[in-house]
Amino acid sequence: MMPGFNTDSLAITAQLVRLVLFLVPIGLLAAASLRQTGATSMMLGMGTAFEAVICFLYFIRIHFRRQPFGPALIAVYLTALAWIWWGAQQDDWFTNLAKATLLIVPLLAFAYQTLVDSGAPALRRARMLAGRLAGRRDWPADWAAIRSLPEVKALRAAMGSDPTPALILLDHARSEVRLAALAALEFRKDWRPGQAALVLQLAQRAEQPEIRAAAVMALANVEDRGLVETVAQFLHDASWEVRKAAIESLLWDTEKRWSWIRFAVRRILADPLFEADGPLVRDGQILAVEAVKDLTAWCAEKGALASRAAATLAAHYNRALTERVDDNLVKTLRRQLGDPHTPAVLRLEMGRILESHQELDYDLLEKLLDPAEPAPLRLIAAEAMLTDHAETPGRTVAIAALRDLARLPNREIALSTASVIQRRLGLDLGLGMGQPLPSIHSRQAAEITRRVMLWAAQYDLPEDVEDSRATPARIAD
Repeated sequence: MMPGFNTDSLAITAQLVRLVLFLVPIGLLAAASLRQTGATSMMLGMGTAFEAVICFLYFIRIHFRRQPFGPALIAVYLTALAWIWWGAQQDDWFTNLAKATLLIVPLLAFAYQTLVDSGAPALRRARMLAGRLAGRRDWPADWAAIRSLPEVKALRAAMGSDPTPALILLDHARSEVRLAALAALEFRKDWRPGQAALVLQLAQRAEQPEIRAAAVMALANVEDRGLVETVAQFLHDASWEVRKAAIESLLWDTEKRWSWIRFAVRRILADPLFEADGPLVRDGQILAVEAVKDLTAWCAEKGALASRAAATLAAHYNRALTERVDDNLVKTLRRQLGDPHTPAVLRLEMGRILESHQELDYDLLEKLLDPAEPAPLRLIAAEAMLTDHAETPGRTVAIAALRDLARLPNREIALSTASVIQRRLGLDLGLGMGQPLPSIHSRQAAEITRRVMLWAAQYDLPEDVEDSRATPARIAD
């Protein structure tokens, strides 16, 4: 690019060139009509007006709808050529020049359009950009910054049907160059036979986690089942960055791929080494129906599989409810939450999701406050009851449930109960505002537990909560 030019100036220049090219046939027709006489001149004048209208409509269509320029230009010039060919009676040098111009320009436009459609200019540009990346010496230290380099984005856009320029860089000695090439191939759809396998081989032999992750992301759009199942093995990679890339690469299309990867997903969810990874879909990708069914069934298992499957379902449902509140989905989640046969770990996640979206109705909350329900669910219901039904008898039932929970010999439950009491009842139990709960083995946790149990055992209550000592059964009577 020449000094002093930028993208905007080049775009304006291109628009002016297009406008001039559209005006040329109008000018030739107008000049030809002036050189003729009588009916011939009038006919060419009508052709000039007709051509002006056609050129205007074509130019507006190209400008606002981003239509291809070449076909419109060819049509305009050939139309003008037909007017002069059949309308001009005087065969002089100007008429021949006009005919030649109106014939040569569309031929050149057709040749240029054919060249562009062949992909040769884009491939040449891609090779130039790949050469620049190969010769670059100043690289960002961060992998994300390499992905955002203008040269990488330009290379990704320049590679049409042939990713060869980027594939050549995969054997480069510098890891930064290989990373840039893989970033340009990210989520690529068009692969020629054997090309995706080259990227997979690089992922399998690379020592750097960044390169393995980038290679996995490059294969996110492959449709070969064998390749997809091989990529699924990276769900067990030692690097969290690679596992995250594999999740993003595989789970964006569970509608088609779930049957190919379900066993690999089950293994990773059940592996206690990766239990700290939490939900499989951290960003809350929408999962296919079959995936939801399998994850729901896995919640009935034991250990890490159940907890991570439930957390993954929670992320899925949270995304679904955030995008659009579906009454049928809300009813399904409420039914699962209220059913005692639903695995406890899944009921807990459903309770948190419905509570965060304020979709817990009074009847369900009252049911969850029953002493037979798990303590974490009773705690969620008590807080929701105090939030949404502060002026109803449910407040008394909720406080009674909190007193029952405070008496349990479980420090973790006691700390969670103290948090609810302090937030909803305004009683200072020693928790820091906006701070996470202290470790259950800390001295602060022991003091908070003592205060909660003391609160549960006291009888001198404020007047507005003096009936909170009653059990839910007595209130129901």
